[in-house]
Amino acid sequence: MDRLILFLVILGSYLPNGGSVVTDECIVSDLEACDVCSCLNGGKEVGCENVNLTALPANIPKQVVILNLKNNRVACVPRDYFMNLSKLQKLDISNNNLTASFLLPKNVKEFIASNNMIEHVEDFFKFCDNMTSADLGANPVRSISTKELEICPNVNELSLEGLLLEKLNRDTLVAFPGLNRLRMVRMPALSEIDADAFTPFCENLRRLWLYGCKELTNLPGPLLKNCSNLSVLDISETSITSLDPELFASPLLGAISLNWDHISDLSKETFSFLGSIKSLEMSTMGLVNIPSDIFVNTSLGYLLDLAGNNLETIPPDLFSSNPSGHDLQLLVLSGNRLTAISPGTFRKLYLLKELYLDGNTISQLPQGMLTGTELQSLYIFHNNIDRLSDSLFDQPPENNTLTTMVMSCDNVTVRQSVQKVSVECVPEDFLMGINTTSVGLRDSLSMRGFVCHFKKESFFGYYSCMACSVGTYGVPGYCVKCPKGGFYQDEVGQYSRQGYENGCKHCNAGNYVPFEGGSSPLDCKVCPDGTDRERNASYRACFCVDNYFRRDRFNSCELCPPIGANCSGEALRIRRGYYWNWAFSDIDRYRNFVENLATRNDSYDRSASSFGQPLPWIHTCPEPLTCENNDDILGSCKEGYTGWMCASCDDGFFAILGFCRQCPDVLVFVVEIAVILLIVLFLMIYVVFVHRRQSGQSGRSIVDVALARGKIVLGFYQVMGEFWGSISAIYWQEVFQNVAYLINIIQLDISAVLVKPSCFFPFLGFNPYVEFIIGVATPPTIIIACGLCLLVIEMKATLKSYYRRTPIDPARKCLANKILTLMSLGLFVTYPSTCNVIFALFKPACVVFPIDENKAKNVTLLRPDYSINCSTATHLSFETAAYACSFYVLAFPGILLCLLLKFSRGTAECPVWLRFLSENYRPGFWFWEIIELVRKVSQTLIIVVYGWDSTLSVIVTLAIAVIFLMLHASFTPMKDRFEHYLQLASLWAIFLNMLVAAVPATNDEDPTDVTNVIGVLLVFLNLVVLGIALGKPLMLMVKALVSIKILKEATSLIRRRWLEHRSSELQINVECSDVYGPSTSTPLLNAQ
Repeated sequence: MDRLILFLVILGSYLPNGGSVVTDECIVSDLEACDVCSCLNGGKEVGCENVNLTALPANIPKQVVILNLKNNRVACVPRDYFMNLSKLQKLDISNNNLTASFLLPKNVKEFIASNNMIEHVEDFFKFCDNMTSADLGANPVRSISTKELEICPNVNELSLEGLLLEKLNRDTLVAFPGLNRLRMVRMPALSEIDADAFTPFCENLRRLWLYGCKELTNLPGPLLKNCSNLSVLDISETSITSLDPELFASPLLGAISLNWDHISDLSKETFSFLGSIKSLEMSTMGLVNIPSDIFVNTSLGYLLDLAGNNLETIPPDLFSSNPSGHDLQLLVLSGNRLTAISPGTFRKLYLLKELYLDGNTISQLPQGMLTGTELQSLYIFHNNIDRLSDSLFDQPPENNTLTTMVMSCDNVTVRQSVQKVSVECVPEDFLMGINTTSVGLRDSLSMRGFVCHFKKESFFGYYSCMACSVGTYGVPGYCVKCPKGGFYQDEVGQYSRQGYENGCKHCNAGNYVPFEGGSSPLDCKVCPDGTDRERNASYRACFCVDNYFRRDRFNSCELCPPIGANCSGEALRIRRGYYWNWAFSDIDRYRNFVENLATRNDSYDRSASSFGQPLPWIHTCPEPLTCENNDDILGSCKEGYTGWMCASCDDGFFAILGFCRQCPDVLVFVVEIAVILLIVLFLMIYVVFVHRRQSGQSGRSIVDVALARGKIVLGFYQVMGEFWGSISAIYWQEVFQNVAYLINIIQLDISAVLVKPSCFFPFLGFNPYVEFIIGVATPPTIIIACGLCLLVIEMKATLKSYYRRTPIDPARKCLANKILTLMSLGLFVTYPSTCNVIFALFKPACVVFPIDENKAKNVTLLRPDYSINCSTATHLSFETAAYACSFYVLAFPGILLCLLLKFSRGTAECPVWLRFLSENYRPGFWFWEIIELVRKVSQTLIIVVYGWDSTLSVIVTLAIAVIFLMLHASFTPMKDRFEHYLQLASLWAIFLNMLVAAVPATNDEDPTDVTNVIGVLLVFLNLVVLGIALGKPLMLMVKALVSIKILKEATSLIRRRWLEHRSSELQINVECSDVYGPSTSTPLLNAQ
């Protein structure tokens, strides 16, 4: 039993809302409806509003008549959830999170589902015989499928407010033939209504609201042709520019609202079909004139509202052209541009009670202006009136009906005849209040600078409308403050007119208001430094001048940094070729700020109007082309590059001489290595072949020549390899990237040659630490390997002599010489690379980079690899190890110098394994190879440790290049003329490479042409040394290959060599001495 209870508890914990069941993929709570809702009148009224439901409650009383579920978070309703509530008549499920429709029982009369996320509404009307009203407003409905709709004959009121329908045709609402009230307001996508769209229900239609459909530009004339019972038509706030007279053909039409449309001109036929109208609202349309005979066939009833237009005059016979006259009681002409009123303009308005002329530029009211009227209230404040006429009525004062006159009394002379009228003098900031029972006047006032509220006194109610105060302006329904920037408002009751961005006045150019609600021209202050004071401020503290940026929309602008910045659009952006890091600033906030600056109207985001954090420091990228910065806010690297200043290679790429090359396919890589090995093997065969042909001849052997020239080529590329990897490669062409891998092989940079396999074995992860380990391990590895080989040879020879009872084989001496030769060559070749990996971890190789503009945040990175932080304990350990290993930098050339010095005195014969160091130099220059080592190491030391960005590096490396070039040209230490010029060419190439990089192109030259010319020059300089060294041998090789003799002779030579090796001890000794040419016993000083 305990286990069963535990199981039920666990199961219940997985059910939402304390336990629920799933029906039709919708969750229904197992909570009783009357436990979470109010059940009144015996369960006939169930109120579940505002109880934070996420699922519908269970067991709603079946006798419910009114069910209120509004203002919750219900996301889904099972399709037939309400079908068992047969007595339900009113259902309100508005303001939830519903996404789909559901079935309703047939007795439902009133249904409200507004403010949800429902896209399809067809299920609501499957059983709609008794439904009388439906509110579907504020749902993302884009279409209504007429094929799935049932006919709903009794629906007389339908609200489609805010739906996303784009077009209305005859079939859209064909299911509602009984409609008499249709609300299609604020539909943002509605742009077209067919002429027969209302035909299915037009005879029954009495009220039609189309206001707020701002994409609607036209209404076809026949649209309302058969709507004979239409009494109210509201098409305010649309983009309609013209009106077809047929729209107003309904004989019962009593109220028309055209407020805030875009109709600047009316024709005299506009209301030709309209016999009479009780309320006609045409405020804020942008009207510039009104025809004098526009009402010749139309009798005006209670209200005519022409406020907020651009009318300069009122035609004198506007109200007298209709022979039937008018019953107009309320005339609103406020907020126009009227300068004068003709005396007889209002003579035929016998029932006129209220006249609004406020907010114009009228200077004088003519005598007899109100004759014939029953005017009781006159509003003429905010005009330029300086005196009142002796009599506004052509009748005795005691018969005047005027009781109240509201005006601005400053400097106004009031005649005796009007002193009996209640004159209310108001200041300029007067907050006028108007009380009215007219809904039409309420709506008109709400749209032109007033806020109206309904008030009830005793048994009667009225609307109290109050003008917006100074510093604000009116929008329909409320007052808003004038925004920050170049706006203020020193008048009351102002509002936004057609064609204006708001209802505020503009400050003078170069001035702005630093707060919302500017109420006086004195609130306008001079724009701050760095701004354009010849332009209007708009929604900011003036625009920045060119090449300035800002951090606050309403503060000063700063001069754009001279390097790496682009300040277009008032925002600081990063230019191509530069880098910044957002580690300590909020990039998302700055991006929002920049995007917000581009908003030039009042819709800008107030929360993103400033950026108070420090901006990143701008760095020049070592390789400018790698910092593409397609995203000029965050910054971005070129494909294949990543990390700090885009100096590291991304996944799938490998680094060669500062370039990131895409990793090849495995097959391509294998073929590439195979080709390289075949070339090396072929060269070795060629050297052996030529060497054997020269056997017994006097002079230098091909081995001597190959080693001598190979040292020159190797030394050149070892220096240039480090140089290329350290400088900003603004001139390097794509061809350098294509040959970079080959160059790394030529310079015998062991770690670089091994990098490429990391494409296929990512765990290798090469960096300066790994390169250091490999580099410093290479010399002892070579020494130990060769030592072991010598030990094995010696042990083998000793054991062989012992067991065979014969003397020790003298051939071991020859083999030992060869192993020592390989060891010395290996150490000599890898020495510069080993020195470089040691230098790379020296303390001066660490660079301090500021991250933010204030230099409060900094990072110390290793110049050869910016992914390494010099402040870590790991790096400090490697740095100590590098200094400890630096003894090798001095020890190796020092030992070689001592050995060469020893044998140069003639006391002993120079061993074979040292001859390659001095064989190619003239007598007296046996030490020159040590000088060359010093040259290579000193140049690479400066480049690796201090980089090419340092002026000291440029001066020192150029000085070293010039000094050694002059020394070589002056002393000509090499005995071979060709080798002398080859070395001279390599020194010249090094010097010119450095000189070109040190003296960049000037700005007045075409960068493209300069890059191409210099690129070709550098390609030539850097390949000419290799071309000179290999030119002649390659020609001989090609010639030999053509004759096809080399392979045969090489095979025969190898076989003969093996037989000679086994023939006799004398022959072996001869072979040992013949490796570097004819045997000689002369010291180095006299070597030829």
